[in-house]
Formats: sequence, structure tokens, C-alpha cells
Amino acid sequence: MQIADYIILAIIAVLVVLAVRYSLKHKHSCCGDCSQCAQCRSCDRPQKK
Repeated sequence: MQIADYIILAIIAVLVVLAVRYSLKHKHSCCGDCSQCAQCRSCDRPQKK
């Protein structure tokens, strides 16, 4: 492998770490659009009238 391959792998690794960190940090946040939510039935957000 050349140095460019190691740089690309390092960038991908950093992006994966950042994505996991973001998803863990925003695990329980609700966007408000329950029609597209996979966890719609378990959401404890008050329903709109």
C-alpha cells in the first residue's frame, strides 16, 4: 500500500468515528416528523392535536 491509501483509510476511519459519536449523542432526539421515523410507535413525544 502506498501513502495515499493510508491517508484515505485514515480519513474514512475519522468519518466513521464522527458518525458513531454523532449518532450516540443524538440517540434520543426527535425531529418531529414521525411519518418517516422507524421508532414512531415507541416515541413518547406528545401528539399534535
